[in-house]
Amino acid sequence: MPRQAREKGEFSTYHIIQRGNDRKEIFLSDYDKNRFIETLIKMKNKYNFIIYAYCLMDNHVHLLMNDNGNDISKIMKSINVSYVLYFNRKYKRHGHFFQNRFISELITDDTYLVEVSKYIHNNPVKANIVQQPEAYRWSSYGDYIRNVTSEFIDTDKILDGFSNTRSKAIKEYQNYVNKIGNTVEIIDIEDHHEHVKENTVFIDSINDARETVTYMLADRNLLMEECLLNKDIRNEMIRYLRKNSNLTLKEIGQIVGGISESRISRILNG
Repeated sequence: MPRQAREKGEFSTYHIIQRGNDRKEIFLSDYDKNRFIETLIKMKNKYNFIIYAYCLMDNHVHLLMNDNGNDISKIMKSINVSYVLYFNRKYKRHGHFFQNRFISELITDDTYLVEVSKYIHNNPVKANIVQQPEAYRWSSYGDYIRNVTSEFIDTDKILDGFSNTRSKAIKEYQNYVNKIGNTVEIIDIEDHHEHVKENTVFIDSINDARETVTYMLADRNLLMEECLLNKDIRNEMIRYLRKNSNLTLKEIGQIVGGISESRISRILNG
């Protein structure tokens, strides 16, 4: 059965869940979580999207975000590619990392927006990691209960719905989040069982491949000319494109500095 097209809208808000393939851990250390947050900030600066809430769990991520007129799929792919390149290089791993299709639902009213934020901030409590959401370091809940302005998380939209006085809004939101359970049904990671085979194509076009190369170069602060002079980095890039795409050797060679098809073959078989 073909998969349904993702429901999208222009200037829309989404609850997004991105998890590791086969439920594997996507964060092995606090440094990894910090790196993912840095990636979110970098992509937020690039696409100017809005983040209302987030929570990083060991094997999945919750995001509550507004695309601000951008394609949500492109945003998520940019975030994922950047983080996967870091993770694979750090842990010297290969293969599919994230579940190919992130889970998403369109948020259509402010009441549901607040309910989803509550659900996200209570995720570590639900998982029995902490007893109170403020005890969990890797979520946006701290941005809500501290009376400070955050350039990363937009707390105004949700808090303003509780009170025009910030201190009162914070207290009422805390009371709201600490109430057990949600009043509406919210998508959950356990409700989705889509399995991604190890040979799933992650890069599905030449344009995707060029964008991936751009991220790989930017992540190492290199120009393509510099990359071509470093055979180890160049060959790593070629093997990554080959493993994660259906591109021909000729197409890969064109993307990576115009290297010949026969030379690409020797690199892959060497």
